[in-house]
Amino acid sequence: MRTDLNLLRLLVAVYDTGSVTAAAAQLKMSQPAASAALARLRESLGDPLFIRQAGAMLPTPRAQRIIGKTREVIGLIDADILRSAIFDPQKSRDEFVFCLSAIGEIVFLPALFNFLREAAPQAKVRSVSLPPQQLEEALNQGAVDLALGYFPDLKQGNMYQQRLFSHTLVCMVRTGHAIQGARMTLSQFTEAEHAFVQDGGRSQEMFEAELASRKIVRNIVLRTSHYMSIPTIIADSDLVVVLPGPVGNAFADSSKVRVVLPPVEIPSYDLKQHWHRRFHNDPKLIWLRSVVAQLFAASDATAGVFSGE
Repeated sequence: MRTDLNLLRLLVAVYDTGSVTAAAAQLKMSQPAASAALARLRESLGDPLFIRQAGAMLPTPRAQRIIGKTREVIGLIDADILRSAIFDPQKSRDEFVFCLSAIGEIVFLPALFNFLREAAPQAKVRSVSLPPQQLEEALNQGAVDLALGYFPDLKQGNMYQQRLFSHTLVCMVRTGHAIQGARMTLSQFTEAEHAFVQDGGRSQEMFEAELASRKIVRNIVLRTSHYMSIPTIIADSDLVVVLPGPVGNAFADSSKVRVVLPPVEIPSYDLKQHWHRRFHNDPKLIWLRSVVAQLFAASDATAGVFSGE
């Protein structure tokens, strides 16, 4: 036997008010609709449920036996199924999982971790690095909450993304380097020895394409897959390195290095937060996305949410 939930609500309303008319008003139904619904419920349960006597609707023994369980069912559905879920970061013991590139860990993780320690003191934070195909599946399965950074491969229709801010690439040299001024010349760039960071990220592809289109060749004498040793190497040598602006600025604040603009103009690119459509309305993810936007989103109209479709 299948019974409409609204019919059970009508059963409770008639039981409480003793009147089909009053029950209809309580449920914001018309009186004829309530009468028709009560007829369907009587047929479904095989019992009249209520008998009119002295101007009131008196419950039958069957109605009296099931009213308690009916209230429990409706209460459970209203409280645990139909009620909007609420995420309380102060009580959360969840683990927030972010996919970050090596650059992303430098740019995002310190401020994000410090904020989350205050806002969600019982939660844990984890940073992972995944290739595009594994990342899409991890976002789909909820193994990763958000991907933060430059992920141009995340374009499938089930992905959402929000632009946070834009930046470009810069050069970094040691303080006191022979290259002076805010921008190095092309001859200085080509004559210098270079360090090159191959971290698996996509952010330097535009720069490489620009150099190739201009037939500019660098003299690369050091290749590494990590950024962490770069400030020390640059500070103790005459090498030049190309790296994302926020990373260069972060290193320049705490090391004996400085940022110099490259000799050719490089288009800026967007850093975004990405999440899967499955979790778009999840209260935890809604809160977490708002935290990221609060910390990093640019205050302009282009920082909107849009689908990967």
